Amino acid sequence: MLERQQNEARESRFAVQGQLQSLQALERQWRQAVEEEPQGLPAALGEAAVTAVSATESPVNSAMPGKAGEPIAETLRAASDSAAELGRRIQRLQAKLQELLQSRRQLDKQRHDGEARKQTAQTLFDAHAVKAGETREALIAVRAGWQVKFPELRPDELEELAERLKRQDQLAEELRGRLDKSVEFLDGKRSRIEQLQQELGEAEKETVRLTTERQALEQQTGQQAERLRTWVGDEDASALAAKAQAELHKLRAEAQRAAQLLEEAQARQQAEAKAEAAARQAAESARLACEEAEAEWTQQASAEGFATPDEVTQALVEPEQQQAWAAEVEAHGKQEHQLAARQAELDAELAGRQVTEEEWTALEEELARCKAEDEAALQTMAKAERDHEELQAKHARWSELEAEREKSQQELSLLGKLQSVLRGNAFVEFLAEEQLMHVSRAASERLGQLTRQKYAIEVDSGGGFVIRDNANGGVRRPVTTLSGGETFLTSLSLSLALSTQIQLKGEHPLEFFFLDEGFGTLDQELLDTVITALEKLHLDKLTVGVISHVPELRARLPRRLVVHPAEPNGRGSRVTLETM
Repeated sequence: MLERQQNEARESRFAVQGQLQSLQALERQWRQAVEEEPQGLPAALGEAAVTAVSATESPVNSAMPGKAGEPIAETLRAASDSAAELGRRIQRLQAKLQELLQSRRQLDKQRHDGEARKQTAQTLFDAHAVKAGETREALIAVRAGWQVKFPELRPDELEELAERLKRQDQLAEELRGRLDKSVEFLDGKRSRIEQLQQELGEAEKETVRLTTERQALEQQTGQQAERLRTWVGDEDASALAAKAQAELHKLRAEAQRAAQLLEEAQARQQAEAKAEAAARQAAESARLACEEAEAEWTQQASAEGFATPDEVTQALVEPEQQQAWAAEVEAHGKQEHQLAARQAELDAELAGRQVTEEEWTALEEELARCKAEDEAALQTMAKAERDHEELQAKHARWSELEAEREKSQQELSLLGKLQSVLRGNAFVEFLAEEQLMHVSRAASERLGQLTRQKYAIEVDSGGGFVIRDNANGGVRRPVTTLSGGETFLTSLSLSLALSTQIQLKGEHPLEFFFLDEGFGTLDQELLDTVITALEKLHLDKLTVGVISHVPELRARLPRRLVVHPAEPNGRGSRVTLETM
């Protein structure tokens, strides 16, 4: 017991020392955070730690054997209580320190954001002031130049003159468009006439060719009919052909049957040859085995002193008798070994000592007393087991009743919520909130894939979207703090989630999604991430159409519809398909 208490004390001392190290690390963090002496750390905490360490370091072996280590146990319990209290205080201080550090980081961030906004506003103000001065000077210079160049025109008449010129330009553009359409129509008609003339010439050539082929076929048909009449005479050619075909089929069937019979005969011949060779080999092996057995019998008989097999048969012992003798020998050997081992143990334990009659009587009484205590302990344990089983049965019944109560409470709560949401527009708002939660969860999963789990989308209490910054301890911040590329990724995730929800509600899946621009605000790494995500969407039975002018994105797409703008000579816009 003293050794066990000593081990427990050693473990408690190691635990308290670890807590002291944690406390010292916490104090260093506190000093770094507040840059002053840690007034918030209670002095009683250090005293409790020192008390726990001194208690665990007290020598266990100093206790008297007759006292059964009770003071040591009390000391160990006090040390354990002190260590537990110290651990709880350290946990509370760590939580408080984390809260303070979090608040300080937020305040530093807000201060930096405020300074950045102030500098940005000051810069914009200075730029606008410079621009306003330049605009004012330019306006004065333009007015002076206008009066010099056009003294007969007033500035208030410019709008009327500009409107008149605009109407004249519109009339000229309309006339130019009509002329362009007339020229295009005449060109089309002219090309159509040329095409029809060309098709007419091709048709005449085809008519002459077909007439020549028809005459050649008629001549060839007449020649074939004359040759057939020469061969068959007045008989029916089809009947003769059918008869010859039947004879041919019959001959082919007989040939196939003969070939099959030949193959079967050859197979039987090969099998018989194999069987004969196996029989010969088996006979030779049996002869050799017989000779070896006779030689071995002669050798063993001469060694054991037997002359004939009958003598061997008479000397045989029944297997049951052999097994009985072997079991008896084995049991005797085991018993002898056990007794020898027990005798050696007793000799080692006694070490030449002897036990008197009085000592033996006292030992028997002690044994009887221990048996009685053991019996009483068994009865107490049996009673405790019965009480335990009864408590388990009651606890099981209580668990069932508690489960029923919780189920009834949940149903009552759901009925109350249903009663409250069915009033006015609350039910519609509830469904809208649920749908918004589904969309936000799907969008958050997409955004996590695009940003390597850095950002997530959540819905605040007012029904608006906020960003959870997982890379900064899960801080929630408004979406206006995102950069251009991050805003595009967030919008893309919400669009994909909303598109998926809309397609699930339709009778037929659309399996198509158009994405218009926004890639110009992404850097190379984010662009690769977005393109990889779009390729994965393509594998998820969703075709994504991208409208973009970014060359890197164009090089990664397998199929591209390229729109060529209209040309100045009157040719309209064109669409071409490119594939990798």
